[in-house]
Amino acid sequence: MDLLQIESIVTTQLKVRVPKILNNRYPNISFTNEINDNTPSFPNVFIQELEPSEVGRTIANDSIHAFRDTIQIIVSTNVSKSEAKAVANACVNAMKGLRFSLVTGPHYILDNNVHKYFIRTRRIIASGDDF
Repeated sequence: MDLLQIESIVTTQLKVRVPKILNNRYPNISFTNEINDNTPSFPNVFIQELEPSEVGRTIANDSIHAFRDTIQIIVSTNVSKSEAKAVANACVNAMKGLRFSLVTGPHYILDNNVHKYFIRTRRIIASGDDF
């Protein structure tokens, strides 16, 4: 498993899994793993990989055997708290399907009339794992 591909793989998996979990209730849902100045379409799911750390070193210590990966998800919408909550719950369920464990959240804040849920999940990914 390429360490630098995880964020992209998780983003792709959420793009497929979350709309199915929500029964396509939100046809304009957007997913991104990049920060830009454009106004996102709502609801929006921002996926961000936080600093992974190496675990389970080999005796020779010449390759990465496994790493602990943390993914932060920020769900935002300008419609309602209940819409943000529904999408956040779908994201948690999708991440559980990818064998990630919930670390913190979903944690809610209201920021300039935008409803946001923050979620952090974690998983140890070994060199032979796949999604």
